[in-house]
Amino acid sequence: MNPASRTGQPVRGGPATRPRRPPARHGRRTSHGRRRLAAAIACVAIVAAAAWAARTAGSSGHPSGRPAPGRLTRAAHPASSARLVLQVTPAPYQLPSAISRAVVLAGSGPGLLVAGGLTTRSASTGTALWLNPVTGQTTPAGQLPVATHDAAGAVLAGRPFVFGGGSASSIATVQAAVTNASWAAAGQLPRVRSDLSAVTVGGRAYLLGGYDGSSYDPSVLATSNGRRFTVAARLPVPVRYPAVAALGSRIWVFGGQTPSGITNAIQQVDTATGRATVTGRLPTPLAHAAGFTLGGRVYVAGGQTTLTAAHPSGQVLQYTPPSGRAPGRTFVAGQLPVPVANAAAAVLASTAYLVGGDQGGTGIPSVTTFRLVPPAAAIPAMTAGPDGVPGSPILASAPWLAPAHGPGYLRPGSDPSALPGDILIADHLNNRLLIVDPQGRVRWMFPRPGDLAHGQSFLVPDDAFFTPDGKDIIATQEDDFVISVIDIATHRITYRYGQPGVPGGGPGHLNNPDDAMIAPNGRIVTADIKNCRILTIAPPAHRPLHILGQTTNMCTHAPPHRFGSPNGAFPLTNGRYLITEINGDWADQMSLSGQMSWSTRPPGVAYPSDSNEVCPGRYLTADYSDPGQVVEFTPGGRLLWRFGGLNQPSLALPLPNGDILVNDDFNDRVIVIDPATNRIVWQYGHTGVPGTAPGYLRDPDGVDLAPPNSLLITHSATMGLPG
Repeated sequence: MNPASRTGQPVRGGPATRPRRPPARHGRRTSHGRRRLAAAIACVAIVAAAAWAARTAGSSGHPSGRPAPGRLTRAAHPASSARLVLQVTPAPYQLPSAISRAVVLAGSGPGLLVAGGLTTRSASTGTALWLNPVTGQTTPAGQLPVATHDAAGAVLAGRPFVFGGGSASSIATVQAAVTNASWAAAGQLPRVRSDLSAVTVGGRAYLLGGYDGSSYDPSVLATSNGRRFTVAARLPVPVRYPAVAALGSRIWVFGGQTPSGITNAIQQVDTATGRATVTGRLPTPLAHAAGFTLGGRVYVAGGQTTLTAAHPSGQVLQYTPPSGRAPGRTFVAGQLPVPVANAAAAVLASTAYLVGGDQGGTGIPSVTTFRLVPPAAAIPAMTAGPDGVPGSPILASAPWLAPAHGPGYLRPGSDPSALPGDILIADHLNNRLLIVDPQGRVRWMFPRPGDLAHGQSFLVPDDAFFTPDGKDIIATQEDDFVISVIDIATHRITYRYGQPGVPGGGPGHLNNPDDAMIAPNGRIVTADIKNCRILTIAPPAHRPLHILGQTTNMCTHAPPHRFGSPNGAFPLTNGRYLITEINGDWADQMSLSGQMSWSTRPPGVAYPSDSNEVCPGRYLTADYSDPGQVVEFTPGGRLLWRFGGLNQPSLALPLPNGDILVNDDFNDRVIVIDPATNRIVWQYGHTGVPGTAPGYLRDPDGVDLAPPNSLLITHSATMGLPG
């Protein structure tokens, strides 16, 4: 990301010399964005819907709040899956726009159904869409006859239903899908009801919790057709905004809001007997959370512990129901990439999805995935759970973390909650890699004294990414013509491609490599700028496995046969790659076999760098210019958003909460931009002041999120297997 000149000649340690069109200076963003935004922008779906495998209908939880850490008891994992752990990762895309308090259902059509909810204007919506949970592609699913939020949803006989909810006030309308793209009113609840949740047990939907505008409804309603309802039980603690999940014939109701505040009660409804009881207590009061069942385990994600929504929870709790004389137990099973309340959960096949939600009462576009995996497959290293059973991915045990101490070194006013976790920085002209936590503390550095073997060097790293297993870092040393793979735990270089300091185009040589990444099959994909090509390399070999483009000094735009100084090849959610060409200012979507999808010029960009995907149909690029900018655009070259006033930024990555992480190279800083307010909300580094001391950088040229939020982990299921 220290891009080449128009002729393909790299620039070492300074601004590029290629002729530029002067980029426009930009003021405040218009109505586009994803977080705390006045108007939502729909992503245009540009890929065909994926073929869907077997679907398993899961529980649908109701949104909300944030649990604080409490005293957690020991619990045994279910014997059938005791050796599996919960892996929590952000999806490799964002929703087209922020949504909260929606209904999300699985098992009724092509993917996840997202219906109703609150928009970024805090208005009820009747919009429904199908979400491909693997690629992020969305397609219309019709319009609800009555806009609603805080409703409940269930699938009955393969047909989606939305029950009640609120608009200007609570409603009793039952709405059902007629086709995959149309809806109709299907009936009425016995009385108006919002803030409720639903689960499906034995082909019947059970509606729990809720509010009619003045009183809390204790009745648990059951229906098999959405028209006729019976009272199946009565909750001993009437609540609204509970999290619910079903296991066998029993339904568990976690927390919720009561007339006297948020409760920590765990209630059980036995659908076989119609009996409802309080069977336990959460470690802390909780409401607005989402519940789901995955692999025979019950989970509660997110939520809030107070009536104010300022600080949603990032915890994922696992609940083991009572068995015999053993009481129920609750423990922390994982951490969300982004703390969230009022999200909705659904389970499709063997994966649970947490969709949308809000932070501080404002919607966000995030999607989080949950899978049960063997401990060795979970990323990063596992913590020990109850009874010594490995727990979920908690960053406290990751191999790069040194003990945290001190206040950190952030620009005053920075908000650590803008980041979901630590970040990896390629500190280019300081010849080092850093991992910095959200508080601005250095947790890991390479190389330390003694890390390099005799005769080894580590110069000018300009890009660095965690590998898909979270154990290594692959660093591109563009101006030293080499790619290095570093073992995080041992601080050792374990593989190199290229000859340090020796450019070339033959086997074992590179000429300004950029953005090298390792795919899940272990193969390396890199843009080789001055050689005008995209390489696939299969370690431990030292010759290319596959070459896309021609090795030549004539770098011109004619993909897939020629490329105009390609400086990035980033994986997309459809298995293809987005290749950025400096000469001609192009972004190309294509496969690594050379099949083209489209080419476009990012609008108003003089020097595109490292274009990547926000969601299908929405792409992000950095303009490596002075003044520089960050731009979002469509495949047709339409401008969606820009942020200017930067100094040769080389990479911008979308964050799960809708913010943008940017390395602003020659301002010597890494920043987070809130695109709704066009404000920098987090900064490490002193603007325009290079240095080596804590809190200082010198031309930071690459960045990645730490596992499990890192680029190659979140994209591991969709980036394909090069070669």
